[in-house]
Amino acid sequence: MSEKQKVHFVGVGGVGMGSLAIALSKAGFDVSGSDGKLYEPMKSALSNANIRLFEGYSGEHIQKIQPDRVVIGNVIRKENPEAQAWIQSGVPFCSFPEAVRRFVIKDKLSIVCAGTHGKTTTTSWISFLFQELKKDPSYLIGGVPVDLPTGSFISEGEVFVGEGDEYDSAFFDKGPKFLHYNPTACIISNVEFDHADIYRDLAHVKENFEKLASLLPGDGVLVVNYHDLNAMEVAQKALCPVQTFGSSDGAMWRLANIQESPQGFQFEVTYKGRNLGEFRTEMFGVHNLMNLLSGICVASNLGISIESIRPIVPRFRGVKRRQEILKKEPFLLIDDFAHHPTEVKATLSAVKHRFPKRRIVALFEPRSATARRNVHQKEYTECFDQADLILLSAPFKAQDLGEKERLSTGDLSSQLTLRGKKAHEFSSTTAILDCLKSDLRPEDIVVVMSNGEFDKIQSKILNLIP
Repeated sequence: MSEKQKVHFVGVGGVGMGSLAIALSKAGFDVSGSDGKLYEPMKSALSNANIRLFEGYSGEHIQKIQPDRVVIGNVIRKENPEAQAWIQSGVPFCSFPEAVRRFVIKDKLSIVCAGTHGKTTTTSWISFLFQELKKDPSYLIGGVPVDLPTGSFISEGEVFVGEGDEYDSAFFDKGPKFLHYNPTACIISNVEFDHADIYRDLAHVKENFEKLASLLPGDGVLVVNYHDLNAMEVAQKALCPVQTFGSSDGAMWRLANIQESPQGFQFEVTYKGRNLGEFRTEMFGVHNLMNLLSGICVASNLGISIESIRPIVPRFRGVKRRQEILKKEPFLLIDDFAHHPTEVKATLSAVKHRFPKRRIVALFEPRSATARRNVHQKEYTECFDQADLILLSAPFKAQDLGEKERLSTGDLSSQLTLRGKKAHEFSSTTAILDCLKSDLRPEDIVVVMSNGEFDKIQSKILNLIP
């Protein structure tokens, strides 16, 4: 690699694109980037990495920089003037995942963590594990890990750990990102219908996960959630060995003797019926035990001993905005990325299991392309059972969707009331805060759930009720 190599990012302000741009700059590339508008904290992070930034998209940027390659993000539309100018300029261009393959993965052993849920935490866990084991991994994480300095890192080590996103790659490459990552080891934690803006139905989602499974070489390994029927069906397309993980006797790798207290979990792991000993973690929820278990399985298959893994498990603290505790007293405030019904249910169940006697107040913003739509209207009704009070925000940018296509938080509130829950819908975060302030009790647990900023309601709660 030449230290003079120049790369320009169109859409540099996104989490993935920005993290990769920063990693390339730190690795010695000359990096520039443009975006419609740059927001904090990414704007400062990019500037601090000596990346030349342009706010606004323009074909005139071609005259100001002369890159060797242009990376075009998947948020960029075909009609974007700068993207069209670069394409017509003759400068080589590629999608974000292709840039990851070209500049980060190269000939490294690639571990890909895929699935509708859990992939960010699992990617962070395996990256942290290999870092603690002094394996010097490169990694790409679609979130902000608590235990690593950044979500993207390029090293000279022999291993790459990547989050296998099923979302499309670019307007000129509608295939999922994970098809670019050349996996040797792959985790498929679950397969559900999501990303309703690009996938027709569950069959369409499974079709793409099957392509991922079929990419693995004969000497690779596919690690699959034994309890997820769709993932198990997808695994049948793999030509490599398949290993399963779960919490019942049918799983090859199994959680056993799970015990939970306010301080966390202690649990045992068995492999083909043989007890591998006890592990501990402060993380919430059996779903996170499953994430830890899948990583233990991958590491073991790559020659890492269980005894070297055991002391690292309790040191892993997860990912920001994944059941992240923002305040402990007099009430507990938890921030979570949950937006799909399965995630909402898992998060609330995890909190209830950890603190069974405390009242749970759930704040939910339907923000993702799927959550804003009514494709899961019925499922949302059934996923708040562990909450005592549910405060619902209107869908994000509700006006962008037709009434017949849009999730109805009014209907959801009514259905939750019929299930015996106290639920309200609101048109603004101010109204939610007013309700919360009047009803909040000491010892309550407030769980904020959204895959976006939710109008910064978390910090407003902290300021409202110090």
